[in-house]
Amino acid sequence: MKIKQSRNGITLIREPGDKAISHESTITHHIRRLLNEKGYRKWVRFYPDRVGLTSCRQGVRTVDGENEVAYWHANYMIEEAHKAFNKGSVFYTKAE
Repeated sequence: MKIKQSRNGITLIREPGDKAISHESTITHHIRRLLNEKGYRKWVRFYPDRVGLTSCRQGVRTVDGENEVAYWHANYMIEEAHKAFNKGSVFYTKAE
């Protein structure tokens, strides 16, 4: 799997040979892991619903003291993140 960052968000892309994922929280885990592997920012899981951003519970954010960036699954009401990934990719929206 790989991630593709854009101005509007981040996409987790399923590559040939990647196993299917069975839980939404696993998507968030892999996005956090892949962002941390890049090494230029520190990323942690967070709950967007606890900060009033949205009622979604799947997200990652920076914690390194610079301009905070957050990604969350904005389409959570119409799709399950793991099912979207299993079909090819899932998109998390960006907030700065």
